[in-house]
Amino acid sequence: MIPQASLLIICAAACAHELKHLDIGRLDRDDIIVIGIASLYLITGVIFFDRIAMWMSGDAVAHAELIRTLLDGGKLPLGLPRVGSYWEYYPKGFHHYAYLWARVFPLLDVIQVLPVVITSVTPLLLYSIVREMRAEAAMHAAVLATFLFPAHYSHLIWGGYPTATAEMLLVASVLSWIAEMRALPVMLLGALLAHARVLAIAIAVLISWAAAANLRRLRVVHQQLLVLAAAAAVALYLIPHPPDYLISVFRDRIQASDFVARWYPAILALLGSVIALLRDDRLDRMALSWAAALIAVVLLADSGPLSFIGTPDRLLLELYLPLSILGALALARIDGDLRLRRALLLAMLVLGIISMMVVLESYAGSWGMPREDYDAIMWIKAQNLSDAVVVNLDETGAWIYPITGIRVARGRFTGGFSYSLPGMVIEDPNDPAVLKAIGNLGRRNVLVYVSSVSIRSPGYLPPFAEHHGAYPKVNMSFSPEHYDLIYDRGARIYRFR
Repeated sequence: MIPQASLLIICAAACAHELKHLDIGRLDRDDIIVIGIASLYLITGVIFFDRIAMWMSGDAVAHAELIRTLLDGGKLPLGLPRVGSYWEYYPKGFHHYAYLWARVFPLLDVIQVLPVVITSVTPLLLYSIVREMRAEAAMHAAVLATFLFPAHYSHLIWGGYPTATAEMLLVASVLSWIAEMRALPVMLLGALLAHARVLAIAIAVLISWAAAANLRRLRVVHQQLLVLAAAAAVALYLIPHPPDYLISVFRDRIQASDFVARWYPAILALLGSVIALLRDDRLDRMALSWAAALIAVVLLADSGPLSFIGTPDRLLLELYLPLSILGALALARIDGDLRLRRALLLAMLVLGIISMMVVLESYAGSWGMPREDYDAIMWIKAQNLSDAVVVNLDETGAWIYPITGIRVARGRFTGGFSYSLPGMVIEDPNDPAVLKAIGNLGRRNVLVYVSSVSIRSPGYLPPFAEHHGAYPKVNMSFSPEHYDLIYDRGARIYRFR
């Protein structure tokens, strides 16, 4: 706690020093409206997560396990890519930051609220960037980035909390490049600690923007020749090395329609790109170079050379940031009085909120943790069991450790338990080898947790099942000779005798 507390004190002192330069009276109407839009997004996200307990499993429970490990006084493993395991070298910045909050608030509340707060800040930073260069387009960029592109809030669905944190710092790095260069090393260091993949994207974006800015010194003909040469080099490389992911998306009609539904606001960005190319001022060059850098990274990752950075589908998510700026450039060009512009923004806001709720709700029924499982886990927490361990038969049961602090037999950092034991219980809980293995755990309270999903929907394939597998068909013949049924309200909990 000493290094973390020291860092927190330093940051608080720096914030207090900067507050004296802040004049609240300088906030104009657009600033207040954008703050209101961010607040609306924050409220919408919190209400949604209040409606569901949490996602059944996946990355959300993995991040929660890491934070619980810190709360229990453990240390997160550190490693190097290609040397240690994935969980050893996975960036841990978000988890240490969330750990500070989890010492004050319940862990599940932190996981529900903190990522929404982080993603609500990113559009505010993007607004600040555009506001520095062209005020009339800033609000449009904020609305597009907040609600119109599902890539923004998709981090909340698949549990990409470290990525969302690094994305926020990516935008802050661009803003630092414009307004406060001294803060840039801190932002890049934060991106490294949050997610190294986004740090690589940030470096590519800043380098491409610096190159685009320096092109202004050349004649227009020379600029065009250099841009065409770079585009031709990428095209010549892609001919023998086609981007497999992007091609596969458009080969399947269902995937293609889903792809278009997620990226339809990019139509505005195409119009904005034409405007940016013709006008060619500082903001135009920044937005175009930002988009070009990301597209190049995605194509090169899809075709092979940059595959070590990340998968193309995840790298593509960051493209919504420059597309929001380019789309805002198109919207800002619409002629009309102030009333028309306000009506347009209101229409975009309503459409965006509806789209956001539709997307989130589409996952709530198929991927949200059932209330029965949440109640069962909270029941375990209320028992205050000592010297306990839980054999969880699927990944929904992995939430027991983050929420209650009781170790589970199948987790990422819970340690000391055989990964084969849950599978053995699933096959036959009364097998002598199973009974011996459970007895060898040497715990006073050994519980077996069967989630409501495994009971009512064995073989269920939820979203992202390719990463976590189907829910098992459990042999429910738990013998009363060896197990006591202590909970049976949707989920089932057995105590080993």
